Amino acid sequence: MARSTRGLTPPAPASGRLPRVLQDVATWTTVLGAAGCAGAALWRAVRSRPHPATRVLLLAAAAVVLAGAVVTSLDGGPRWQVAPLAAAVLLALPAGARSARRGRRGPRVLLGAAAVLAVGAGSVAVRAFPPLRLPVPSGPHPVGVGEIAWAGPATDCPASGLLAQVWYPAAAAGGDPGPYLGRDRDEARRVSAALADAFGVPPVLLREAAVGRGRAVPGTPVAAGRFPVVLFSPGNLGVRRQNSAWATDLASRGRVVVALDHPCDSAVVVGPEGEAVTSTAGGSGDDARDQADADRRVGVRAQQLRSALDELARRDSADRLLGGHLDLGAVAAAGHSLGGAAALRAAAQDERVDAVVDLDGFPRGADGLDVPVLVLVAGRGTGDPGADARYARAVEAVTAGSPDARVVEVAGASHLTFTDAPLFLPPLPGLVGSLGREGAVAATARATEEFLADVLGPR
Repeated sequence: MARSTRGLTPPAPASGRLPRVLQDVATWTTVLGAAGCAGAALWRAVRSRPHPATRVLLLAAAAVVLAGAVVTSLDGGPRWQVAPLAAAVLLALPAGARSARRGRRGPRVLLGAAAVLAVGAGSVAVRAFPPLRLPVPSGPHPVGVGEIAWAGPATDCPASGLLAQVWYPAAAAGGDPGPYLGRDRDEARRVSAALADAFGVPPVLLREAAVGRGRAVPGTPVAAGRFPVVLFSPGNLGVRRQNSAWATDLASRGRVVVALDHPCDSAVVVGPEGEAVTSTAGGSGDDARDQADADRRVGVRAQQLRSALDELARRDSADRLLGGHLDLGAVAAAGHSLGGAAALRAAAQDERVDAVVDLDGFPRGADGLDVPVLVLVAGRGTGDPGADARYARAVEAVTAGSPDARVVEVAGASHLTFTDAPLFLPPLPGLVGSLGREGAVAATARATEEFLADVLGPR
């Protein structure tokens, strides 16, 4: 990725947006229609002389499912969650086509029962994998979004150019939010597929992230004034948009959030011209070797965060959108997991960083840290008491020299609670915690904003 000297680049605007209320109504109408269809079919199958109205109900419910499936596919294409509901209709129609003669109802009863089970599976899928919806930002500002690209420091990765997503307070509301995971839907699907491959899950499970939208409007003018800056590094294999809800909320409260992708470390980095750099990170099975590699990657990430400050200083003087709006005398470094470790190290190495927010990241090589620090710790832990104890000791050691160290254990939180994952993954406590979809985002944003308001000043 070549160095860009242009202004902040807005992602492509979204198109074909389906109102959220309509999407909800269509989805749950489809579920109810499938349930009615399966119920009517099973009733006709077990009764020797069912009431004629059940046939009308069967056909009407099938039509409702068809219409609902079409409506839910208008925004982002067909939803796989609806497939079991469609299967329920295909099973129900032959099961309830006509009343069975005495002694010959068995096959139709089995089809009807299978239709009921398919409705159950579809209902679970719809509940577990809902459309991605970022919470409404809590601050007074509307939010804009764009990206910056620059050369970055030389690393072992062949593609050393850096990309960052920038969320900022906007001058006025209005406009369509951009896609969640990319500049456009095509890039969003590429990023989603890369994340699925990196974490070993079927791509279909991240479908809602691939077609979802954020809350920020691409390219809208920045609000008047100068705003503190929050740098962000994502987790292991993570991408710069993984904490969009958190970043959008901070921007609505008067902060500029600059989130980096890390080439050869993030699952994939898609450049301005569509070129992709995938991750080369991976475990070797040798703990000592893997720990050394993690330390090395944290060092590279910290160097890239510091490079972002250099680039922002240049853009504050010349960028057509950001110029004159960056308060580089009030800078926080933040990160999730491995990114949290990078934020700690960048702050220890660079006096321009005034505070750190570590979202459940194990500290690595941040000796001498002497700025305010917030560490949010997952209350559910790792499931390994020994690992949790080592983490606690490392946090205590790295925060010992901080003038304002706040270590907050978030009850009910898991490691992914501090990302956008609760918004589109199944609500399994061991996976995304037990704070609820929007509750997880709110807890992280609220704690971060309270800390930043104290150490960098309220907005």
